[in-house]
Amino acid sequence: MADRPIILVVEDDADCRAVLQDLLELNGYVVQTCPDAHHAVAAARARTPALMLVDFMMPDADGGWVVRTLRESSGALARVPVVLTTGSYEGRQIAQGLGVPSLEKPFDVARLLELVQALVPDA
Repeated sequence: MADRPIILVVEDDADCRAVLQDLLELNGYVVQTCPDAHHAVAAARARTPALMLVDFMMPDADGGWVVRTLRESSGALARVPVVLTTGSYEGRQIAQGLGVPSLEKPFDVARLLELVQALVPDA
């Protein structure tokens, strides 16, 4: 299982984080979770994920900060696909400006799984 691609779910809401983890694992993905932006960047540096689902609004830094921090990194970390999850217009606009897809909350499960499959086809 260690060689399978990891999806890193970054979400400050524990219930939402657990639902995303369960949904993705039930669909065959390996999932790691983080409760905030700074832990997420540290986790991604420790083991580069195949995909990151990042909440836009978090208490320590927003999802845009995560994307910018990763893009300023070197190697594979700079190329990790990121999807910003958001319920706000601002979050969707920032995602668009950063060139990453956004996924609107509340989640459309079919859209979420379709997007994940497109970005992590070999899981």
